Amino acid sequence: MATISNPGFSSGLSGLIPQLVAAERAPGDARFNRIESVATAQISAFGKVTAGLSGLQGALAKFEGVGASLGRKVSVGTDAGFTATANTKAALGNYQISVESLATTHKLQSAALAKDAAGKDAQLGHGSLSITVGDGEAIEVEIAEGKGSLAEIRDAINAKAGGKEVTATLVRGDSGDVLVLASTKTGTDGRMQISTSGGDGGLEALASSGGTMTVADAGNDARVLIDGISRTSSSNRLDEAIDGITIDLTKAKPGENSSLSLTSDASPLKASMLSFISAYNTALSALRTQSASGGESSSGAPLSGDSAPRSITQSLRGAISANYAQLAELGLKTGVDGSLSLDGSKFDTAIAADPEAVQRLLGDEGALQKPMAAALKSLLGDDGMIKGRTDALNSRLKSLKTERERFDRRISDVQARYTRQFTALDMMVSQMQSTSSFLTQQLSQITQLKQS
Repeated sequence: MATISNPGFSSGLSGLIPQLVAAERAPGDARFNRIESVATAQISAFGKVTAGLSGLQGALAKFEGVGASLGRKVSVGTDAGFTATANTKAALGNYQISVESLATTHKLQSAALAKDAAGKDAQLGHGSLSITVGDGEAIEVEIAEGKGSLAEIRDAINAKAGGKEVTATLVRGDSGDVLVLASTKTGTDGRMQISTSGGDGGLEALASSGGTMTVADAGNDARVLIDGISRTSSSNRLDEAIDGITIDLTKAKPGENSSLSLTSDASPLKASMLSFISAYNTALSALRTQSASGGESSSGAPLSGDSAPRSITQSLRGAISANYAQLAELGLKTGVDGSLSLDGSKFDTAIAADPEAVQRLLGDEGALQKPMAAALKSLLGDDGMIKGRTDALNSRLKSLKTERERFDRRISDVQARYTRQFTALDMMVSQMQSTSSFLTQQLSQITQLKQS
């Protein structure tokens, strides 16, 4: 009689469970992976578009304020004793400037203090020092008893001042150490006053009045003559002597006039225009790349078929088209792909003839500046379209994670169900095999009895 076989888990039936579970999981995993891949790629694509548009926004911002006006070229005579820079508010013209004196730093020095008989630093004294620089607050320095050598006084002053207002150092001469105090401010505004109090009276030698301190540098103001007009300054930088011009004094040359001339300079404006063109082309390129259609042998870009890149491109090109006549007069040209380029010679000629041309287009109220800046703000702002789309995609990924976790739990339940079913099947087959063995045994005994 034939017997019933029981393959059981040990004979390979258990291998069906992973296969069945994998078959159950595959469609769901494929769906989740596809959605996740597409959403992640689109988030990245919108990030690249944002980078391109932000670059354009930054380039456009360079024309705000005085950025759309001609710059200033500053020319200074050879070995003039000063340098100069100017902003666009400076009036064109020529000036004769004589640097009569430079602003210097007030510096005081003590009398030399030799070492004591034992060869150690001698003690000047102890008590309180009060150092005032100009109209500033007094710096109070306490010198403890036994801590009154010039080196220790130097350290105490520097620790208290912290590099501000005044600095102290030692110069070691043949006759002994000399304490040198220097103001950190130039000119008469930085002159120091030193007073002492308390202690053993030894610090009185450092008082600026009645002590032994001598003036190493008086700390005088700078003085210049501009077209014969005298101007003094506590600093060697003059920011307001001439409107829009900063003059840095480097060398005193009393009685020697040197020229300073200001002429218009279109090069900064041209550089800003080239920067704008480059940023515009980069933005268009990013939009094209991220929305490109696929071909027979390649898939489409992440935003292929999405209306957003097309809408943004149309907005940018529309702003250019609306002002194309004025842009063309400045030497701008468009390529077949919509990109911009600049004819530098034509730009120079146009600006020379009409210095306000760029201001009318790209200044604060410019015909191109206003609509394009507004469009970029609406796209890139916190409530802008791109952020809205990106937030929606991130939200989709977040919900997808929840869906995947729910799916994983369902697959776990499926696996558990298969395991229970195959376990029951294994038990049933085992029981049937046991029954089969018993029946075979009984039939064998009956056959033997008949034969006997």
